[in-house]
Amino acid sequence: MDDFTKYLDDEKFVDWIAHPTNEKNAYWENYIKENPEEGAKIQILRDCLGTLGASNEKLSQHEKREILDKIYEKVGNKESRRGPIYLSIFKYAAVLAIVVGTAIYLTTSRDKNERPNIESLLQVSIDSATDTKLILEDDQEIAIDQKRSNINYSGSDNLVINNKDTLDIGGEDTSGVPQMNQLIVPFGKHSKITLSDGSIVHVNSGSRLVFPKKFIGNSREVYLDGEAFFEVESNVNKPFTVRVLKDDEFSITAVGTKFNVNSYSKNDKVTTVLAEGEVHLVKQTKNTLFGKEDKTIMKPGELAEWSVSAKVVQNRMKVDTEIYISWIEGLLIFRGEPLQDIVERVETYYNIKISLAEDINQQFKLAGKLDLNDSVEKTMENLAMSASAKYEKTGINEYLITK
Repeated sequence: MDDFTKYLDDEKFVDWIAHPTNEKNAYWENYIKENPEEGAKIQILRDCLGTLGASNEKLSQHEKREILDKIYEKVGNKESRRGPIYLSIFKYAAVLAIVVGTAIYLTTSRDKNERPNIESLLQVSIDSATDTKLILEDDQEIAIDQKRSNINYSGSDNLVINNKDTLDIGGEDTSGVPQMNQLIVPFGKHSKITLSDGSIVHVNSGSRLVFPKKFIGNSREVYLDGEAFFEVESNVNKPFTVRVLKDDEFSITAVGTKFNVNSYSKNDKVTTVLAEGEVHLVKQTKNTLFGKEDKTIMKPGELAEWSVSAKVVQNRMKVDTEIYISWIEGLLIFRGEPLQDIVERVETYYNIKISLAEDINQQFKLAGKLDLNDSVEKTMENLAMSASAKYEKTGINEYLITK
């Protein structure tokens, strides 16, 4: 049993089991990859240490003996601790080695051959953009100066912009890795994009959507920073997944449905509002070999908030979905919402700072709508009028609402 004992004596190993982190998981996953013959023993020890509930980096002799006893129990021959027991252990280990080895291969193979390198695509900041930018897989940038743009990838080899400009984007991809494009929509603008599968995505102001030129394999994955409304083309054999750039442990998966995702990086939460169909909110740890997947199923008319810091779904409730998706029509609708909440939504859309004077009631409830196609000044005028107040500009992109 010396092969097991060496890990029980390794404080770094025990610390990993007692206090796992992404960094520690990555270290030991790489260790198993380089030492595949150790995978089965490590898996056995992880199971036993998990049952024991180890909390310290250093195990007592009693704890070590208890773990070794559990290993004997696993192979079903606790009474005989010589010869035959080792054969049983390694029969059990051989099976685990195949399972662990296969999992490692699939994990590393998938990461290497199927997942695009997203970080390398994020060099252009949203804040620096004044025009809507479409960045192709060859780093070619297309600037679109219209306030509202329409982009269509659904043609077999053509990309059509604003129903008139056509680009040839043909060419066979033999790498097995999706060729990723990205759409950057600056503050104060809006874009509608039709993906290669026919799904439509409305991308809100101050947002980034990273997506493949064409979907390949058995899934459809896009990446979002900001806000977007998805109208997913149904395909039961190829689920559609939205991954948020600010938290790679969380995603939203659907087959064919309509839903809104708000994941601006300045907030700790990701808000999903479901208009039609069904979506799954998925929590998946980075380490797919040792992690687990939790799902929350949403129904139409529901809102759910994912906390990035707490890693849980919070504040699940029934809502009036029109309030959350009217922006795709260029409108900001409010029905008895507090002034402060409306101010935050206007701030996000135009990337401005709005302060409320002390004589303004932040909880004053308003009903009405704002036209997001208007200029900032016109929107501020209408917002202040709705609150029976006035506004003044106090600095660059800074405004004050006062009596």
